[in-house]
Amino acid sequence: MDNEIKDFHLKELNGEPLLRIEIFDSQEYLDFKVLGKFTVQDHEGNNLLKSIDSDLKWRIKIKDSKAGREKYFLVLFESHIKSLVEKKLNIAKQIDENVYIRCLGGNIHFQGRKINNNTKYILVHGEYPTEIEARKDFKRFQPEFIPYVHRETTKLPQGHLEVFDAQYDKSADSTNCIRIIPGDLNTKIRIFSVRSFDAALQKHHYTDQVFNGNIEFRIDINGNLMAVSEIPLETYLKRVVYSEVGTDLPLNFLKSFAIVCRNEALARITHYRLGETSDFTNKAPALRYVGVDFDDENINKAVKSTRGQVLLMKDHIRDTPFHLICGGHTENSAEFWENNDQPFFKGKFHWKNKPEKFGDLSDDKTVKEWISARPQVWCNLMGKEIPEALEKYKQSFRWEVSYVRNELEEIVWKKTGEDIGTLFDIFPISRGTSGRLNEIELIGSLKNYRIKGQFNIRQTLDHEILPSSCFIFDKEFDDTGTPIIFNFVGAGQGHGIGICKTGAAVMALEGLNSEEILYHYFEDSNLQSIYEIDLSNQK
Repeated sequence: MDNEIKDFHLKELNGEPLLRIEIFDSQEYLDFKVLGKFTVQDHEGNNLLKSIDSDLKWRIKIKDSKAGREKYFLVLFESHIKSLVEKKLNIAKQIDENVYIRCLGGNIHFQGRKINNNTKYILVHGEYPTEIEARKDFKRFQPEFIPYVHRETTKLPQGHLEVFDAQYDKSADSTNCIRIIPGDLNTKIRIFSVRSFDAALQKHHYTDQVFNGNIEFRIDINGNLMAVSEIPLETYLKRVVYSEVGTDLPLNFLKSFAIVCRNEALARITHYRLGETSDFTNKAPALRYVGVDFDDENINKAVKSTRGQVLLMKDHIRDTPFHLICGGHTENSAEFWENNDQPFFKGKFHWKNKPEKFGDLSDDKTVKEWISARPQVWCNLMGKEIPEALEKYKQSFRWEVSYVRNELEEIVWKKTGEDIGTLFDIFPISRGTSGRLNEIELIGSLKNYRIKGQFNIRQTLDHEILPSSCFIFDKEFDDTGTPIIFNFVGAGQGHGIGICKTGAAVMALEGLNSEEILYHYFEDSNLQSIYEIDLSNQK
């Protein structure tokens, strides 16, 4: 176990932390156009081409490359509290003696001040060559743990890149990366025909993408072309807020959401991109960050008016997760689902006061009444005057999914590799404070199979993923009394932890300000600015 807490010093641009986001990879070559003056640099910041003012398309291509190396490992448990992970280590070692504790993150400094300690301890097993090999080892640690796969780059890829304009009048080449530096942060860079793969449709898509800030082209892990957006925190957040919630939403909601996203970025930095040259990617589990050209006055105001503001919880900038729609009650912070301890923030009834009849949503009978009742809560959109952007979420407050039994059995086999035979029943073992199932047991003719963790439950019982794990079900039977259809009825979409995006938007429409919204979800916290705080005396 590495007990040493590391120090990380964030780079600065325009007085803000500078972030690096991988925006795509796996490209053969790329064409782009800079809508203003720009400079081309190598990886050390040396100018290759200076003060270019060109209306032409430019191309970036690989001259030669060597792939990098990476490894995968399982994370069995994680916490900011070391003692909790040490307790779990004793349990894990009974399954495999080679499990160990690893420390991620550390003291985060900016402008000579400590602004956070995001040290996280993870319980780790293995060194696998591929993600598939790592996933095959899940079963050994279930149901005691809820494993997920983490990746680490052990050797960066290398190669030579060339950039040139459409007339091949100007060109440059460099080792490992080429940086495009616009003369102004607001200058846009359009990248043409970026290829992506749609797994559901099994086909490639080609889209133009637009970003502002520096763009760095590099060699990806497989020896192909990738790009990194390098951008100051506050400018990054404008695009993140747009990517996550869209436009035409109330200002006070966007202000609260900008603060939540700022928290997420600073709480997670140094946790995920192990051995990489970027801090984040542009998709889950990181914050979304899409290359769409947009302009929204309220988003600009929201980020500017909350500049630097974060929620501090016990002198730490903690994760402030969010989800689409809670269904009427949020869930306790995930870190403590497996522990009898107080969460950083507690699941809350999603209205001004909590009715007595829905006091305990961990009880199956109460959950059935809860889902059928469709109670008055902020995220119940029926009968409310709402912006068009929220209309599509009405169907997510309560939802229904049905499966023929043998289809559901096939899904379970594909997702888990377990042949349970005929599925007779699904037995709820435990629910969280929002009614979301945390553990179930499938009752089969060949074997029973336990599933732990709400994400695993949702994924195992659907071709893709159930909207949430807050559900009940009934069965239809054949003449022999064997189930032939399972009908699921549920509440909400997403994990239910933290801020409910739909409900928070409605709270703003009904006159609550951004601080009232935030303190509803994260009551034991206080607002401070990273450009003012100094936690250097905090451990």
